[in-house]
Amino acid sequence: MEKPTLVDEMREMDETVNSSPAAMSPHLPDPELKNADPTDMNNPQNWSRTRKNLLFLALMGSSLLADGAMVWGGTLVTPQAMEWGVSVAHSATSMNYGILLQGFGGMFAVPLIEAYGRYPVWIWPQVITMFMVLGATLSHDWSTFTVFRSLQGLFGTVPQVIGLPIIHDMYSPEEWPRMVNIWGTTFMVGPFLGPAIAGYIGAGTNWRDSFGVLTALYGLSTFAVLAFGAETYYNPGKAPTSRVGAYFGVGNTKLPKGSTLWYWCKVMVLYVFKFPLLMTGLGILITFTWPIGITTTIDSFLHSPPYNFDTIEASSMRFAGVIGALCGWLVGYLFNGWVYKRYHANWWTEYRLHGVWVPLGSLTFGLLTYGLTMNFGKHWIGIAFGWIMVNIGMVAIIVAVTAYALEKYPEQSTVVSAILNMWRTCGGFAVGYFQPAWIARNGLGLVFGIQAIIVSVSVVLCIVPVLITQRRKSSVGAA
Repeated sequence: MEKPTLVDEMREMDETVNSSPAAMSPHLPDPELKNADPTDMNNPQNWSRTRKNLLFLALMGSSLLADGAMVWGGTLVTPQAMEWGVSVAHSATSMNYGILLQGFGGMFAVPLIEAYGRYPVWIWPQVITMFMVLGATLSHDWSTFTVFRSLQGLFGTVPQVIGLPIIHDMYSPEEWPRMVNIWGTTFMVGPFLGPAIAGYIGAGTNWRDSFGVLTALYGLSTFAVLAFGAETYYNPGKAPTSRVGAYFGVGNTKLPKGSTLWYWCKVMVLYVFKFPLLMTGLGILITFTWPIGITTTIDSFLHSPPYNFDTIEASSMRFAGVIGALCGWLVGYLFNGWVYKRYHANWWTEYRLHGVWVPLGSLTFGLLTYGLTMNFGKHWIGIAFGWIMVNIGMVAIIVAVTAYALEKYPEQSTVVSAILNMWRTCGGFAVGYFQPAWIARNGLGLVFGIQAIIVSVSVVLCIVPVLITQRRKSSVGAA
C-alpha cells in the first residue's frame, strides 16, 4: 500500500477539523464541559471575579510589553549611533530582526500551548525575555545589542498569542468579545507608547538607563505573572495540577505531548495556506510594511533639518501614532457592528472584508500627507496628521480582517491570530533596510507616493479575489 503523502495527510486533517471542530479545539464548547459541575472551582469560568481580574491584569501587562518593548528603542537610535560609531539609519535596524521573529515566535508558541498548557508557555518566555532585555541594557556594541533585541522579539511575543486561549478558558462566550477588545488595545497603543516613554527617560539620563527601566518593567510584569498567573486549561473531573507541575506543563492538559505537538504543527501549515487566510494575510503584510517603517525610522527624520527635534519633542510625536491607532480601532469596531446589523438577515462572513475600503483611503491619504510634508519641509503638524491617518487605516484594516478570519475559522482562533500576527510583523521587517537608501535616491515625496500606490493596488488584489471565490462557493453551496 502506498504511503500517504503530506498533502494527503493535510487534506484528511482538513476534513476532520471542518467536520468536527469542537472535538479538535479547546476554544469551542467541548462535549465534556456540558456535563461539568457548574460549582467546580477548578473550572476557570467559576473562579472569583477578583482572581480573574488579577490574572487578566497580568496578561494585559505582558501583552502591552510585547510590542511596546520591542520598539522601545525607536526614540533612542541617535544616541546609540553616536556611542557605537554607526549611522543613525544603521542603528535603527537593531529592531528589525526582533520584529520579524515576533511573528515566528507566535507560530512556535501555538503547538506548545496546546501540548503543555497556557501557563508554562506564558511564564518561561516572560522570564527569558526579561533577561534578554537585561542583556541589551548591558551591551557595549551594536552587534551584541541587536542579538539580544532579536531574541527579545522571539520570546516576548507569546502574550500576543496566548491571550485568546486564556480569555476563552476563563470567561463565558458572552464575555469573549468585550474582554478580547480590552486585551487587544495593548497592541494598538504599545508600539507608540513604548518609544514615547523610552524617549522621555532617555532625554533625562541616557539610553542605557532607559533600557534599565524597561528591564525593571519586565521584572514587575514577570512578578505579576508569577503571583497571579495560573493554568487555565480545564480538565473536567480531573484534580488540579500542582503549582510546581503547572510551571513545567506536567498534567496541565489531557493530551499526549508528542502527537499533540505534531498535530498542531500540521494545523498551522494547513491554515497558513488556506486561500482566504493566505490572501488576507498577504494584504496585512503589505498594509503593515509602511506604517511599521514609519515607526522605526521617523526619529532619523525628526532629528534632522528642517525640524531638528530634540528627544522630548520626537518622543511626544509618538502620541500621534497612539491617537491614530485608537481611532482606527474605533472605526473598525463601529463598522463591524454596523455591517452585522445591516446584513444579518442574509449574513455572509465576507461582508466583514468591506471594512477595508474606507481605511485603505485613509492609509493612502496619510502616506501622501506624511511624505509630502517632509519632502517640502512643511510644519510638523502635517507629519502628525499624516501619521494619524496612516494608523487609522492600518488598524481599521487589521480589525476588519481579524474579525473576518476569526468568524471564518472560529474553531482555530489561536492559530488564526498567530498567523495574522506573523504576516503583520513580517511586513515591517525589511523596510528599515531599504527605505533610507530609497529616500536618499528618490526623495521623500516620490517614495511615499509609490508606497501609497503599492498599498492601494495590493490590498485590492488581495481582498477582491477572496470576495469573488467565496461568493462562488457560497452560491454553489446554496444550489
